[in-house]
Amino acid sequence: MAYTGMQRASTLTIEKKVGDVTEYTHTYSILSAFGSYSSITLSELALISVSDFQARLAAFKTYVESVELGLTVDTTNAYRENLTACPI
Repeated sequence: MAYTGMQRASTLTIEKKVGDVTEYTHTYSILSAFGSYSSITLSELALISVSDFQARLAAFKTYVESVELGLTVDTTNAYRENLTACPI
């Protein structure tokens, strides 16, 4: 596995609060099967091409938004530079 300095997110945790009280928490994993995508390992996620990751991420966003009605998922930081976790 080559380190490129870019980190890929693999989970998304949704926490719904009313005031300061947590009413609901759920974690979704981009590694799990959803839509037309089958489950993959973290190693496989690290090895897929950037375009395949971005396609999977877009489908994951759509999937989570379809389950969590009214939620808009921001994927801005799902693929980001992190030279500590992913040194070149």
